Amino acid sequence: AVGALPVNITERVSNGLAAIRDVEIDYDGSRLLFAMRMPFEPGVDVEDQVSTWNIWQYTFETDELLRVISSPLTAEIGHDIMPKYLPDGRIIFSSTRQSQSQALLLDEGKSGFPAQDEDDNEFAFNIHVMNDDGSGLKQVTFNQSHDLDPSVLANGQIVYSRWDHNQSNDAVNLYRMNPDGSLQELLYGQQSHDTGANGETIQLMQSRQVEDGRIMVLARPFTNTEGGGELILIDTPQYVENTQPTKDNIGVLTGPAQEDATVNEVSTVPGAPSVGGRYFSVYPIQDGTDRLMVSWTQCRLTETLADDGDPNTIDEQIVACTEDNLLNVLIVDPNDPTPPTPAVGEFVVAPPLYGIWIYDPIDDTQLPIVAGEEGFMFTEVVSADPRPTPPVVPDGLNNFALDSALADVGEAVLNIRNVYDFDG
Repeated sequence: AVGALPVNITERVSNGLAAIRDVEIDYDGSRLLFAMRMPFEPGVDVEDQVSTWNIWQYTFETDELLRVISSPLTAEIGHDIMPKYLPDGRIIFSSTRQSQSQALLLDEGKSGFPAQDEDDNEFAFNIHVMNDDGSGLKQVTFNQSHDLDPSVLANGQIVYSRWDHNQSNDAVNLYRMNPDGSLQELLYGQQSHDTGANGETIQLMQSRQVEDGRIMVLARPFTNTEGGGELILIDTPQYVENTQPTKDNIGVLTGPAQEDATVNEVSTVPGAPSVGGRYFSVYPIQDGTDRLMVSWTQCRLTETLADDGDPNTIDEQIVACTEDNLLNVLIVDPNDPTPPTPAVGEFVVAPPLYGIWIYDPIDDTQLPIVAGEEGFMFTEVVSADPRPTPPVVPDGLNNFALDSALADVGEAVLNIRNVYDFDG
């Protein structure tokens, strides 16, 4: 509720210095998952830092805070982020540890190196599952780039964001699979990335299914919008692209499959102001009201003031995005190594001020819960209310044992283990 006192549950282990991300609640509202990274060690280069992102769990009734993987050696093997509870109590998450990928390489007599993304910038994130005590760790996706934001659908399957980084389609699309990685398929979006507010290119992140079966995503560019974007609803049960329906709906539906989730006029153009502000994250409240808990920043501009000659004062101020102010905005390319200096009276986009809000689609109102504060970012939000638990999809439903009778009828099971091995 507005005005409720905050309770810091991580300060006992972080001294208030750790970074927190990807907060998630259990189905009965009893436990909390999140990723936490302890502070950097002073004087140590970034590549030599021991601290990685780890998954932690907090139980409300007992006030117990535990790292899910208790062993420091095992926990620090890779970065673990974006955890969600599976209906059977296990945890699905995105990680750079690539446990099965490296084991396969070792089985083939190769060095067990962790794969990097195709720009060789960082280790690739793939999706893993584990028990809630850190045991039973298993890799379930094997993308060459990143697999991110796994989320459980109402039927127990998983929807996630996959970076399909190749020459013809360098984009983040929605994929679907069983929790064990089987039945993996493209769900939506390979040809629907030019669907930003003004036709700009967007990527599909943070997917969550809402009560009517559609998928809500945060649509934003790869970079340069301070992590913010627009919330859109996608009718994935009936469409595979924005104007391409599923087979049974060809000739019946024409689209669009996508719909703005709010009335706010959100721009995803890097460096440009967004009159309706931008969203950082969203949590649909599944209580029949369709309300959304969101991290949102209003549109803000920095105005350059005349130099008063005092070196101790800052000759600029933050102002609102009024119609008059927006007439004199200097659009600065975030990738420009020598950006222009705004003149006196000119405006540029100010840093975001993310706070926590509730958006009500019935009357299109947005009310603050935690106001944004300068120097802080309130970026993750969940509601601890119980919600329906999807059915359990057991592992191994699509494992096929060797059947010698297949050869008698001219059939076989093709097992593609490594696309780089062409002979044997």
